[in-house]
Amino acid sequence: MESFTETLEVVTLGNHVRIELEDGRAFEGPASPIDYTPDDRFRLEIEPRHEKIRRCEISAVCVDGSWTTPEVRHYSLGDEDWTVAGEALDMEITR
Repeated sequence: MESFTETLEVVTLGNHVRIELEDGRAFEGPASPIDYTPDDRFRLEIEPRHEKIRRCEISAVCVDGSWTTPEVRHYSLGDEDWTVAGEALDMEITR
């Protein structure tokens, strides 16, 4: 989890962020918006360059001093709600 919070401390709006899922899939795009409160919660949305997916987010909360496993969801054209994509393995700023 430390790599996630370290990345969130330095990521800024517009940075390109790559989110890798445990199943090997990855989403990458500019960050917007970013919601990070140390030792409480985080949520980061990206706009991936994927033909159908409009938004992708990674989020987790801190419960009793431990972070929950970061979950990745996405919103596609035509969807009525967010779809859970899986658990995040890694997140990095690519540019």
